[in-house]
Amino acid sequence: MSNSLAEGFGGSVPPSPWIAAGDGDLQLLQSSIQQMGLSPNAADSNGFTFLHAASGYCRINVMRWLLGLNNDLCTIIDVNARDGDGDTPLHHCDDIVAAKILIDEGGADWQIINNEGKTALNVKGGELREGDEEDDSDDEDRAKLKELITYLLALSREERSTKKPKYT
Repeated sequence: MSNSLAEGFGGSVPPSPWIAAGDGDLQLLQSSIQQMGLSPNAADSNGFTFLHAASGYCRINVMRWLLGLNNDLCTIIDVNARDGDGDTPLHHCDDIVAAKILIDEGGADWQIINNEGKTALNVKGGELREGDEEDDSDDEDRAKLKELITYLLALSREERSTKKPKYT
């Protein structure tokens, strides 16, 4: 996996607020939003928000700034925003740190199902299985993915253990 959203496009894409968010360039993101007159919750033509971009690359500073825009009076950032595939920022996470920020600090719903009928846990499990089939998978990325899956599994188990039976 590349370390930068721009690198994913071969570095040939001009800077945009989405690339700034994915690269963790908070100053460029803030100035781009202001200059372009965009909402901090703006989405591109695929429904991809700045939070999706920052979450996918574990850009903690950008994630916290975006989530910090929410307060008791209003919610500006939709932590459960869905892109064109129905994926939330959590579906794009590859790191437990980003996932915990979305869930614990942002209140993300880890049970949301995308257009393929998959939760973030299902998506990450599929990515791990795909990595098992590839020889070139990065050990560090796989370790992070396993840690994220363990965290999401624990949430799932916790949810099941706290549900009360329908009939008693």
